[in-house]
Amino acid sequence: MSLLSLAAWPGFAPASDDAWRYTIDQPRSKQQANLCRSRAAAEAIAAAFNRFGPRTGYTALSESSDCAIVVESFTPRRVLSTVTVSEGKPGEYRLRFVEVENDRGEVLFLVTTRDVIGE
Repeated sequence: MSLLSLAAWPGFAPASDDAWRYTIDQPRSKQQANLCRSRAAAEAIAAAFNRFGPRTGYTALSESSDCAIVVESFTPRRVLSTVTVSEGKPGEYRLRFVEVENDRGEVLFLVTTRDVIGE
């Protein structure tokens, strides 16, 4: 199982654990995450999830030249969009697309199944 698919599994870590959610304007140090360099890439991936479902969405994410799994220190700034995967079915979960700022001042776009609070 790839890291990408493991990170997407909704039951992978307890949702109530503070380490398993992001808080707007709260910095995270050296966090492994799916990050896209452009808003357009993040929006295209969100559209793929919405229109075609998780298989196509995760394929779009893993094949995007603008997105990668990296270790980065960043601060979540705002949720751009939320996509519900398998809505109304067992295993339903939400995928969030979040604008973040890294420790070098660059704006990136986080793709995560983690909760985002404080907005």
